[in-house]
Amino acid sequence: MTNDKAVFVDELNKLLEDPRIVKLCTFPQHHGSNTLSHCIAVTKKSFELAEKFGWDIDERELVRGAMLHDYYQYNIKEEGLSAYRHGTSHPKIAMQKADKDFHLTEKEKNIIRGHMWPLTLAHPPKSREAILVSLADKEVAAVEFVRPELRKARKAYKRFKDRTIK
Repeated sequence: MTNDKAVFVDELNKLLEDPRIVKLCTFPQHHGSNTLSHCIAVTKKSFELAEKFGWDIDERELVRGAMLHDYYQYNIKEEGLSAYRHGTSHPKIAMQKADKDFHLTEKEKNIIRGHMWPLTLAHPPKSREAILVSLADKEVAAVEFVRPELRKARKAYKRFKDRTIK
């Protein structure tokens, strides 16, 4: 396998120095997360999956596609979008804005546009990098959705345990 973690980390760090990327921390994401932390988690998980699957990837395009996959730059609640409407429309918006700001390759465009597949049925992932980002996004989002519920369950268990032990 020829994936170079140093190239991956270098590309990620370059993007994290860009104020347009840093601004993503101002947009809420799943249950208390923000778009920047979500995109970083998706980027890291994508590389981890590439290693796990033994897939050779283009580290630069993976990082750029993963970090920009949610570059839609709006607050979902303030826009008044339903979850379905946001889910089907934000890949195109993110791709257009990212291309304007970062001049994307065709593969990077597909990574962003295809990350919500199969919800966006007409835009499937067409590369290993796009498949990895799509899978990683789903895994990271699931963890972000479950995390608050786990905290609630732990608190409820602790209250129950405290009452029954006394």
